[in-house]
Amino acid sequence: MIQIVRAVVLGACLTAGASAELSPSDRAVIKEMTRGSLYLRNNVPCRFTSGMGIGAEVVTEVSPTGIDWEKNLHATAESVNKGRLRRTSVNTIYWGFGPNDVIRYGKLYFRGGGVVELWAEGVKPKDVEIWIRFVGIGSRDDFKKAYDLILSNKPLQDEHPEWPTEIKTAIAGRRVMEGMTKAQAFAVVGTPIAIDNREEAGKKIETWFPRQDTGTSGSWGSVTSSTTGFPASLRFVDGKLAEIVNTAGPVRLNLDK
Repeated sequence: MIQIVRAVVLGACLTAGASAELSPSDRAVIKEMTRGSLYLRNNVPCRFTSGMGIGAEVVTEVSPTGIDWEKNLHATAESVNKGRLRRTSVNTIYWGFGPNDVIRYGKLYFRGGGVVELWAEGVKPKDVEIWIRFVGIGSRDDFKKAYDLILSNKPLQDEHPEWPTEIKTAIAGRRVMEGMTKAQAFAVVGTPIAIDNREEAGKKIETWFPRQDTGTSGSWGSVTSSTTGFPASLRFVDGKLAEIVNTAGPVRLNLDK
């Protein structure tokens, strides 16, 4: 089931069982699951900082029961406020990775205590580092549950043969279109930065405000920043996308009148 909440608290996953070390056979299965090209199911923000080059650090944590960004985003904000990160020339949260983005060259780091970290690299134009930290992992089954929340081994639209061809074509092209369900639109824009819910004339109205700015990412010697290109808002009526509001043009003011 696709999650559209900003973050999910992970406390329930930190059980005593999760502290057990993964067996060699569990590790082998997990390594096999993360081979080859993988497709993201949700946004995966990373923090990019400069030091010896520019590299990514973990923001996204995934447990068998949810996805959490808030903990590490909060820790980053605290470090900035205390001046710990102000000496870096680049310090940003990069939101460029989202649903259906491809990552590859995955390397796993088994940290112990139920923590497994995945390093990978995106493909052009997002050919930068990406990190995902899996927490609360006491077995291959725990990892599979967490994996299914954030990764897929195929494009998201290919998991749904029942979806209309035009919808799947739009998702493959990273476009939203009227008539999409929330799950279908999510496969394009990912988790919105805000959601407004209300009822009008007996109909449920839900408006999403997709992320507009990716933040800055980088590699050795270079940094890039871009916009997502997503619409300014998506308005769903009784669960179907009914209105797409594109980003408004520049505001022109006449101060002489």
